[in-house]
Amino acid sequence: MNRTELFDILLKNRVESEKQGFLDLRTYSEQKLNISDRALLESITDEMIERGWVKPTNYSKYSVCATFEGKEMIEKYGSYSSFLRFENKRNKSGIWSSRLTTAKTIITIITTLGMFILGILKFNDNKKINTQKTDINELNKTIDSLKTELKKRTTTPYKKNAADSAKSKG
Repeated sequence: MNRTELFDILLKNRVESEKQGFLDLRTYSEQKLNISDRALLESITDEMIERGWVKPTNYSKYSVCATFEGKEMIEKYGSYSSFLRFENKRNKSGIWSSRLTTAKTIITIITTLGMFILGILKFNDNKKINTQKTDINELNKTIDSLKTELKKRTTTPYKKNAADSAKSKG
């Protein structure tokens, strides 16, 4: 029997027998499952305690009872082996998730930078357009003043002064 199978059996026993209180996992494994590998039992017990699925008594860490978290895990995943499969999938997808997050961040930075550059270009274009409008208005004023001056010259009759009239008579 491998570690995962033994883990499943021991944790399910604790969750299903919660009303029986504490049970010594070493004794149970030796008597019911014919397993006496203390290192294996210690690693399983330590992991159950670390994950908060069981709590030990004050006098022995091998004497444990199921906790609420242990019951929830069994209800959600059905067994320790199913939980491990889910954890492995999550860890694998975690790599892609972090890469996707990094890609999103880079895309956001590039987009923001592009928007900033476009904003600056638009501001400069608007500034140029306003300058050109001002220049056009000044040129229109100049054209209007030249037109007015031209009209005055063409519509005003030419007056001959006395010296000019004497020359032309004589």
